[in-house]
Formats: sequence, C-alpha cells, structure tokens
Amino acid sequence: MTRRLTPADVFAFESLSDTRITPDGRRVLATLTRRDIATDSRIPRLILSDDRGPWRELPDTAGVTAARLSTDGRIALIRRSEAGFDLAIHDGTATRTLHTAAAPLRELAWSPDGSLLAFQQRIDTPLPAWLGLLAPPEGATWSPPPKHTHRRLYRHDAVGELPEAVFHIFVVPTDFSAPPRQITRGAWHNGLPHHIPPGLVFSADGTALLIAGTQRDDWDIAPGDTDIHAIGIADGSVQRLTDIPGATAHAVPSPDGAWIAFSAVSDRGLSHQLRRLYVMPAAGGMRREILPDFDRSIGEIAWDGAALVVTYDDAGCTHIARVTLDGTCTILARDAGSGAIEMPYGGAVPLSVARDGSIAYVRTATTLPCELTLITPNGDTTSLTGLNTTIASETGGFRPAQHIVFTGAENRPVEAWLIRPEGAGPHPMVLEIHGGPYAQYGTRFSIKYQALAAAGYAVLSVNPTGSTGYGEDFANALHDRFPGPDHDDLMLAVDAAIATGGIDTDNLFITGVSGGGVLTLWAVTHTHRFRAAVAIKPVVDWQSWLLTADIGASIGMVWMGHETPWDAHEKYRARSPLSFAQNAKTPTLLMCGEADSRTPATEALQMFAAFKLAGVESELLRFPGTSHSSSVMRPSLFAAEVAATIGWFGTHRK
Repeated sequence: MTRRLTPADVFAFESLSDTRITPDGRRVLATLTRRDIATDSRIPRLILSDDRGPWRELPDTAGVTAARLSTDGRIALIRRSEAGFDLAIHDGTATRTLHTAAAPLRELAWSPDGSLLAFQQRIDTPLPAWLGLLAPPEGATWSPPPKHTHRRLYRHDAVGELPEAVFHIFVVPTDFSAPPRQITRGAWHNGLPHHIPPGLVFSADGTALLIAGTQRDDWDIAPGDTDIHAIGIADGSVQRLTDIPGATAHAVPSPDGAWIAFSAVSDRGLSHQLRRLYVMPAAGGMRREILPDFDRSIGEIAWDGAALVVTYDDAGCTHIARVTLDGTCTILARDAGSGAIEMPYGGAVPLSVARDGSIAYVRTATTLPCELTLITPNGDTTSLTGLNTTIASETGGFRPAQHIVFTGAENRPVEAWLIRPEGAGPHPMVLEIHGGPYAQYGTRFSIKYQALAAAGYAVLSVNPTGSTGYGEDFANALHDRFPGPDHDDLMLAVDAAIATGGIDTDNLFITGVSGGGVLTLWAVTHTHRFRAAVAIKPVVDWQSWLLTADIGASIGMVWMGHETPWDAHEKYRARSPLSFAQNAKTPTLLMCGEADSRTPATEALQMFAAFKLAGVESELLRFPGTSHSSSVMRPSLFAAEVAATIGWFGTHRK
C-alpha cells in the first residue's frame, strides 16, 4: 500500500551532477548527492561505472566539490577536509592526496598527456597597513579582525564575504614528484563573483591553459566583462584571445588543436542577452559565429570530432544538440537537467562526450528526478542509474503535468504547466512563480511541487513575459518594466488553468521565491483573488535592495534601466511592493534566509512591518544561516519551507 509524499521525504531523494565520460567511453563518472538526516546536510560523493556496468561508490570521496577524468581513466578530485581542501587522485583502487590547502581550491584540468593537473587556489591579500590593526599577543583570544573592502562587489550569495584575493592558477605533476607551481601572478580575476565559471582547460598541445577572466584591476565595476586568455605553462605569459564587451566563457579546444569553441555575450545594456556560439583559431584571431540566427542562449559546449555538442533552453526544456561548423543543428535530447531537484529551473547541464560520439548527461522530467543517461552514437538513449525508485514506489510515483498555452497580456503565446493531485476535483490551486526574473520553469522535476500535489493542491507554474528560453525579445519585453506584464500574464494563466476544469475557484493560493516573491507581493497588493500567499526571499523596495544586495549595484542597475535611485526615485517607488502594502488584504506568510545576500532578509522584514502597520494578517519565518538558492539550503530547512507553505495554505483554505 502506498503512502503520501511529505516534506520529510526531502531526505529520501538522491541527485546527480557533474557527469564525465572518458574519451574511449569505458568509464563514466558522476557526483551523487544524498541528503543526510543525521547531519542535516547534502553529502556529495563520486560514483563510477566501468564498461557501463554496475555502479560503485568510490571511497574517500565524500565532500567532493569537483572531479575530472583523465584520458587513461584516473580521477582527479577536490574535496573538503578537516584541513580545508584536498587535491587528490583516485587510480581505481585508492585515493592519494596531491596537495592540501587551508584556502579554497576550485577548477580542475588534466593535461592532454595526463602528466599535469591544473587547479586554482585562493591567495589572500593582507589588509592595508593604514588600518593600523593590532596583532594579538601569543595565546590571546581576540575577536576576528574588521572586514574591509573598497570594492563595489564584495560578497556573493552562498559564497559569503569576498576577501581582497585572487584565485591563482597552479600546476602539479600527477606522479607526485614535485609540489604545485604557481603559474599566474598579479591582478587576475576570474570565476565568482563574475557570475560565470572560469572554465579552466588545457590547450590541445598542453603548452597553455585556457580560462575566462580579466586582468582589469577595477573588475568590480563590470564583473560581467570577461575574455578568454591563454596562460603559458612554462613562463606564465598571458595572451588575451578575445576582445568582446561582455561575458565570454566556456573555452573548449578542438581535438585536432585547430580551433577553440567558446560562448560570448555582446553586452548592449539589456536585462537578457543571448550567449552566442563562436569558434576561433587556436592562436586567437578572427572569430566566427556559429548559428548567427539562433534565438536561444548556448549553455555547455563540447567537441564531437569536427562538430560541437551544445546545450540550450527552449520552451521549458533543456536541449542537447549537435552543431556542425557550417551551422547545421540536430537535436539529440530535450530532457537534460542540471541535477537540482528542489525546483524545476533550467540551468547548467553537466555534459561530456566520448570520441565515438557517446554523450553522458543528466536526464529529468516532471515525474523523474534525475538519471545519468547515455546517448549512443546511433542516437539511442539508455539510463545508467536507477535513483529514487524506492521513494517513488512508496508514494505511488510522481504526478505528471498538463501543458497549457494561452495568449498573454501583450498578445504573446505563454506556456504554463498544471500538476493535478490524485483523485477527483475540484482541487485547490497554487500559483507558484519562478524567480530571476530572467529564468524559466519547465518539464523538470520538483520536490516542492510533488509535495504540494501530494497535499491535495493543483500546482500551476508559468513562464510569463521575461522568461528565458523563448528568445531575446520575449525576455527583454520585461527590461526596465519588472514587475509589469509578467504579473498580468500570471493572472491570465490562473484563468487559463481554471478553464481546463477541476479547479476550486474559492481556494486559489499564490507563492514564489525571489523574483517570484516580488510577484507574489505585487499580486496581493494589486488583487484580492487569492485566499493566502507565501512570499519567500522577496524584494520589496528596489532602492534598499539595489544598495544592499550582492548583485544590486551591477545587475540591478541594468534591470532598472541604468538609473540610480536618486535619479529615478519615483520609478523605484512605483515598482516596489512596499509602496502598496496598505492595499493588501490577503493573509501573507513571509520567509527569508538570514545569510541571504541576493535578497537580504531586511527586504522581508520591511514588508512584515508594513503589513502589521496596515493591519494585514502576516507572519514571518526566518531561516538561520540560509543563503538564497533552494538547492543549497539545509534539507531540514527546505522541508520546513515546503511544510510551512502547505500549513499556511491549509490554515486559510475555505
């Protein structure tokens, strides 16, 4: 006999990420993450399949943060340890540590011949002498020193405070014959907080390392302006290979060493700009755009012989496609996922290609959390894992989604998905709104949605105006207008879902996280059609958010049309839900993370106080030590978010 899925089942789920396949296709590696109920944490570890046989977990890999396969099948990994971070090699039978550091390590790359490993290590700069900080006497216990910054961008959500530091590149022999050797020097900035991964990789001939970054000392003024650089292994010489105003990344050398494929955004000051696909000669020079008329952003890139394999989001699905250099695009899969299973977002898709064209990736669907899947050279697909079958069996499986298309407020076709609970209706319905706002939901698994459906609620998700995956114009229709036409589309989506039948119109609820929290509060201050609302990690005042959030002074300025709060005070006020708190009547639960840098907790606190002053029924739930993303919350706190949402709606259900 089956039972109902509950928020406590968060701990039962397993997820996958970072899939890798050796060039000969014989070894497939992935990171498996379990949610440990004893420590209330996500514990990642490596799993390996030889010759596509049974999976085995690799010992001594708990806490892995990055892993890469060499051409001969050895595994390099970075893992957290008591000392800080370890760089290690697993040879198939044992794990040996190459390097240990107290400072963070990130990025890994094998040289083509397997003799070297490259990685990055953070090197901190001492606090300026003019501060005059005292040194504690030996044995004394003092407070930590003050946190100093002169940067516009000095913290990043889920990462924390960004010290005045540089992630420098090191190489180390894989035969354990010598310690790591530092390659880069001086000003060098790449990766977070630039909002894109640096993508460290060796050149095809092994003489240089390719990485996206900048040598600008004022990188914090334009953190999204990066280029591909070649760093000489022998002397650390730096050659800038691209010169594009915007975020350039994902450098991948072709197997024959003739080309480098990469993606780039040509910055025009818009909220959403397509990431386009290019190739250039390996030595740099004239770049050539592949798919110049393609109206979708390119994600991951890999070579398949003389062709490319890429990922991109389209209409709520993440596609994998093979692209020839003359621009022929052939879709191979439409069900790729990032491996995150809390919410149905698109995102970075782990992707790896063998010499014979076999592709390893993570597959997902509304009813399928995630499976490591192989696309064979003839186009067939096969799953190499069987995860989450126990919880699916215990709860009777997961609920599918009904696809809905309707005409939006500005005459654009808009997509939505409706998950119905088991049994006959009419059912109460929850409108669940994605964040971003330049992001998307789609046909991907969500623990939260399945828990809401198990509690008896129909769950409606929508990609309104501003969502990605529908072209640049669709997303930028929201540029300098958020919230606006997206809210109007959402209200029409509720009508479209009701029109399908089986919905209890007396029991409509609304919730969302981040940008979805903004739209939740916008809805309850501009309409009274919902019985209750849950606004999670919202923005309520665009002025206070822009001046306190980690991305406020960079991306936030773009969203507000490049106008400062003092130059456009009325615009900021007119778009802030806080300005309309007195109009609300809907009982609203507010949630915030106390370590959230993306939408600081002070945003929710302001709205809570405003609702109390306005006489609106409101309560506040704060999550200790919690940053912004649902996919990095402690499992118990994510379960608490889901349980409180169900509980609040149940309390106010007619």
